[in-house]
Amino acid sequence: MDLLLIGPPGVGKGTQAARLRQALNIPHLSTGDLLRRHATEGTRLGAAAAAHMRRGDLVPDELVTEMALGRILGPPCAAGVVLDGFPRTPAQADALDTALTAHGRRLTAVLHLTAPDRTLLRRLTGRRTCGGCGDSYHLDTRRPRTPGRCDGCGHRLVQRADDTEETARTRLAAHTRQTRPLLQRYRLAGVLHEVDGCRDVGDITRRLLAALASHTVGSSAR
Repeated sequence: MDLLLIGPPGVGKGTQAARLRQALNIPHLSTGDLLRRHATEGTRLGAAAAAHMRRGDLVPDELVTEMALGRILGPPCAAGVVLDGFPRTPAQADALDTALTAHGRRLTAVLHLTAPDRTLLRRLTGRRTCGGCGDSYHLDTRRPRTPGRCDGCGHRLVQRADDTEETARTRLAAHTRQTRPLLQRYRLAGVLHEVDGCRDVGDITRRLLAALASHTVGSSAR
């Protein structure tokens, strides 16, 4: 079972990917984690990707694809995987389809988590991080006992540069532009399922699993 989880920044993809991994007993592959691992280990692909990131450029499709497929087609993911962050472009989607088909696999379903921009902006801009221990807080869901101070070490809480409203709006707009062709592709293929990302975490997981179950049953019937 190969799944793709799509959703904008702040919608809770990481949380749901971890819950799907546990419920389905298949690995979760995050492109961001994969890039960081290659960079930390100093691999050929990691060094090439890091050079692009230092210049502020997007990592080319061919590098991301080689990294991702090396993992997807390897032993840990042979029985399936929850993909998060790959594919991001039509070229990456083409490469994934070709590789899966060559190994007798296919993308089982695409699960799209949705939420209004105003909700996502609140989630993104409400995050605060401790400048001492690195612990995370949120102005809505996890407020510190003393405003602006970490409960654990007492250091001042700061807003990360990528959590400002201007940056958050830019990230959301970029996500919309980037995923529009993918959503259309998977909608036409009949594998796209949309789930409201504003619900309770457990409810979202149940709805994702229900969508997956209904899709699997429908596919078997056909």
